[in-house]
Amino acid sequence: MMGVYVSIALLAALIAGNDHAGDSQFGVLKVVWGTTLGLALAHWFAVTLSARLVHDPDPHHTAAELFASQVVVVGLVTVAATLVVALLPVDVERLGARLTAAAFLGVLVVVESRAGGSSTGRAAAYGVGALAVAALIATIKWFVSY
Repeated sequence: MMGVYVSIALLAALIAGNDHAGDSQFGVLKVVWGTTLGLALAHWFAVTLSARLVHDPDPHHTAAELFASQVVVVGLVTVAATLVVALLPVDVERLGARLTAAAFLGVLVVVESRAGGSSTGRAAAYGVGALAVAALIATIKWFVSY
């Protein structure tokens, strides 16, 4: 579930600023990497701390397993957004990274919905809905920046 809010937070972080102001590629990548890795570390710390404070009689995952799964999900989102930023022209880097976050959000919603017991059709509908809303937000921001 952490991947869902990392994708949403990345989308939000990339909305700040002007898409057409000519930010350097490095500036956009700082937002991508700082947001995703910072949230992963903060989430791992919060879960580890809460596990120590609240006794769970049936822990489902160790702290190491949780951290490893978070690193994988955050790594995928971060690397994908980095590749998109590296390949796109400066004027659409932020938009491309936001749409990448939106795509990951849609996929993660499908995966989490299926894990939660939703049917394949329902999970796909949730995923498409999340993708559509996130992509709409990402795209509107690009046009509003003019």
